[in-house]
Amino acid sequence: MKKEIVDRVIDGWKNHLLNGELEDYQLELDEKVPIAYAALALHLDSRTIKASGKEEEYYEGYRDAAVEILSLLEVEIVQDDEMRVISLVYRENEDDKQEELKQHIWG
Repeated sequence: MKKEIVDRVIDGWKNHLLNGELEDYQLELDEKVPIAYAALALHLDSRTIKASGKEEEYYEGYRDAAVEILSLLEVEIVQDDEMRVISLVYRENEDDKQEELKQHIWG
């Protein structure tokens, strides 16, 4: 993904979401998350929020699809109201954790 597209997506997300109650929040990107994945996550987040104004079935379908895609990419969006930060973090796949645990226990 071109840097210009990534920058446009990030700026668009900030302009759309970081206003009103969230205007004092900062965006943090985990260095483990590839920048293209971060841009995709922010795009999906913004589109899902825009879809929330549509009929409920449309919103639920869009939200479920966005969550599934982010899960496949191992990216999670976390909001910390105390620190006033919205973070994109790497979230290891649960299957990978189970495999590591098996290896640790049984070698």
